[in-house]
Amino acid sequence: MLRRIYLLRHGDVSYFSSDGKPVSFHHATLNENGIAQASALGEILAPVSFQKCIYSGMLRSHQTLELVMGAREISCSTDFLACSDFSEIQPGAIHTFSGTDFDQWKNYFLSALGPGLNSDSRFMGGETFFDFTNRVNLCLRNLLDDTSWGNALVVAHSVVNRWILCRFLGLGLDGIHAIEQDSGCMNVIDILPDGKGVIRLMNYTPGDRAKVHLRKNTLEMLFEQSVEAHKKNNPNSE
Repeated sequence: MLRRIYLLRHGDVSYFSSDGKPVSFHHATLNENGIAQASALGEILAPVSFQKCIYSGMLRSHQTLELVMGAREISCSTDFLACSDFSEIQPGAIHTFSGTDFDQWKNYFLSALGPGLNSDSRFMGGETFFDFTNRVNLCLRNLLDDTSWGNALVVAHSVVNRWILCRFLGLGLDGIHAIEQDSGCMNVIDILPDGKGVIRLMNYTPGDRAKVHLRKNTLEMLFEQSVEAHKKNNPNSE
C-alpha cells in the first residue's frame, strides 16, 4: 500500500485581540470557529489510524492536532513530533494603518505571497522565501525518508502547506500564489515508492465543502482583520 499524508491547516485564528492589538503569530490561538473546524476534521478522520503525527510547535497547530485526535484510542506505537521547521513563514510585522496611504497599506497585505516571488523576497518584511522553503524542505524530506509509517498526520499552516503542495505538483514559488489553504482544511497526498506524490484531495473544508461562503483568500481575510483593528483603535476615523 502507498503511504499517505493527511496535511491539515490549523483552524481559524484571530490575529488581532478584542481591543485591536496585533497578536503574535507564534502565540495566536484558535477562535470559536477554529475549534469547530478542527473538531469537524476530527470526525472525518476518526476511522484513520496514524503512525506518525507532526505539528509545527506553534500553539494553534498543537490545539488543532489535539482536537483532531480527540478521545480516540492512540496506539503506543504512534509517534508524535513537533517540527519547528513546519512553522509558518514569519512576517516582520503585521502593520496597522498609519493614516497615510490606504492603498499602500492594502497592497502590503495582498501582495505578500506574490505573484513575482523569488528566493530573496521577504514575507511582510520578515523571513525570506529562501530560508522558509529550505527549512520546510528539510522537515518534509525527513518525513519521507522515515519508512516506519503508513499514514502520517501533519498539522501545519497556510504557506507551509502551499509550498508542500507546490513541491509535489512540480511548481515553483509562484505556485504559492495560485494555491489556497482555507482555515481548517485537509489535503490528502499519496506517497509513491520514489518519494513523489499524488494529490488525492486539496483544500477540503468539512464545514463548507462547496466553498459557498469562502470567497476571500487568506491574505484578504487577514487584511480585513487589520482594518477592523484599525477601526477599534481609531473610532473617529472614516
